[in-house]
Amino acid sequence: MENKSIDYVKYIFLDYDGTIIENAESEFLKEYFTLLSKKSGIEFNQLLRLVMSSVEESIKNTANDKNIFEKFSIAISQNSGKPREYWVKLFYDFYETEFDQLSKIVKPKKELIELMRKTDKKLIFASNPLFPKIATYKRIKFAGLEPEMFLYVAHMENSTYAKPNPMFFKEIMAKLSLSPDECVMIGDTEFDMACEKVGIRFIHINEAEKWKQVF
Repeated sequence: MENKSIDYVKYIFLDYDGTIIENAESEFLKEYFTLLSKKSGIEFNQLLRLVMSSVEESIKNTANDKNIFEKFSIAISQNSGKPREYWVKLFYDFYETEFDQLSKIVKPKKELIELMRKTDKKLIFASNPLFPKIATYKRIKFAGLEPEMFLYVAHMENSTYAKPNPMFFKEIMAKLSLSPDECVMIGDTEFDMACEKVGIRFIHINEAEKWKQVF
C-alpha cells in the first residue's frame, strides 16, 4: 500500500528550515534578529521578545477576516505602543536591504534540491508563513531556487493560519482544489506533522529513502 500511495502523489509540500536548507530555524532567527536589532535600534532581547510574542498572538488568532501579516502588524503595534505604519515600513525596508545578508549563512540541502529541480511533481512551499512575500521569495532564492518552481508559495500575506494549526494545510488544499491523498509533506518538526490531521502523509527529512521515492 505504501508504494501505491507514493505512486499517486502529485503534490509535494516542503518545509524550509531544516528541510530545504540544513540550517535549523533557531540559527536563522539568531542572525535575523541581530540584523533587525541594528536596523531598528531596539536592543536584541527586547526586540526578540516583542516580535516573537506578537507572532505568537497572530498565530493563535484564528479569525479568517485578516491575513497573518495584518494580524501581526496589529499585535506588534499594540504591544509596542508604536503605530502599525512604523512597523510595516521598518520590516519592508529591512527585507529590501539588510535581509539579503542572511543568504551567506544558508546551507541548501543539495540532494533534495537536485530532486526538486528534476521532478515533474508539483511543488508547494509550505514553510510556516511568518515572513511576507518579499522575504519569503528571497529565502527561496537564498537556497538557490526560484519562486516560479513552486505551484504555490505560502507567506504571511496569503495565509490566514500557521503551523501547527492543520487549517494551514486545509487552506492551501482548498485554494488549489487538492485531495489529501494526492499530497505528501516533507518536513522536520511536529509542526509539519500537523498535515496528518487533514489526511496528508508526512515524511521526515531524515527518512531519505522515502522522500527520494516520492520525487
